[in-house]
Amino acid sequence: MGTGRIPPRETEGKMRERNPIRKRQMNVNARALAQISMNLPTRRTFLAGSASAALSPTLLAGPVRHRSGKKGLGITAKNPNWVERVQSLDLDWFYTWGARLPKDTPEGLQFIPMLWGWYGDKSIKALDQIQTASQNASDKTLLGFNEPDGKAQSNISVDKAIRVWPELMKTGLPLASPACVHADGKWMQEFMTKAQAKKLRVDFVCIHSYSGPNPGNFLAKVQKIYRMYGRPLWITEFAIGDWSAKSVKENKHHPQKIGNFMRAVLPQLNRTPYVHRYAWFPASTTNRALGTSALFKPDGSLTGLGNLYREL
Repeated sequence: MGTGRIPPRETEGKMRERNPIRKRQMNVNARALAQISMNLPTRRTFLAGSASAALSPTLLAGPVRHRSGKKGLGITAKNPNWVERVQSLDLDWFYTWGARLPKDTPEGLQFIPMLWGWYGDKSIKALDQIQTASQNASDKTLLGFNEPDGKAQSNISVDKAIRVWPELMKTGLPLASPACVHADGKWMQEFMTKAQAKKLRVDFVCIHSYSGPNPGNFLAKVQKIYRMYGRPLWITEFAIGDWSAKSVKENKHHPQKIGNFMRAVLPQLNRTPYVHRYAWFPASTTNRALGTSALFKPDGSLTGLGNLYREL
């Protein structure tokens, strides 16, 4: 989803039969899985230059925050001032759609690696690096492929994903499912059915959501997906989108309305035991569909919604 965060696509080589590759641990790191699977303890744009989109003081003011350990962000280290951006949001964790811990990651901020797509031997090497790095990591989880059901994203067939999934299992890390465009769609349902039939391990299910600002509809969808697959959830991308908008100025979802959505949804996600993590998608203020959901202004400072996300 979005632009500016897709890793350079490498030429995909044919999968080759491998005599036991460098052996990676097959068993789940039980301690790490237990830490993530347990009930997490309590914790914790908009239109730049447009006077008509100014946020009211009531949106800027947030309630006293109780840390849940759940609040995160997807952001690439290619973003200008990315370190200052993640620090400004008072996050618990972040990811970059990539496998490597970025240089200058702030101390105490958890980084979660992702295997974005599958590129044969290069992906095998990335998994080896992830496993090695995880030995000293504060959190031990691996995110699966990004939007494999999307042609503009990792675009992997179900059969291919099932075929290579054991390679992810060999890291011994708790595994989050592929993060589909539609978590309740055909691709994901077929993947989960085949994974179960082959006894492949999927510890969490990832969700992406870019619907309207109706808290009830969003929370109902989250509950539906939890009941569908029976696994804890990571909401790795969500924001409010107006896909009919031809420009940011025509976007019908005003930041004030999106702020009300945040106020209703985030406390509920923090209280819901089966929602383990969530990450708002930091769209650019110039994105016609998502610009009014932006957390950062072009200079990297927080929008009104960014301030609210920090406080909730």
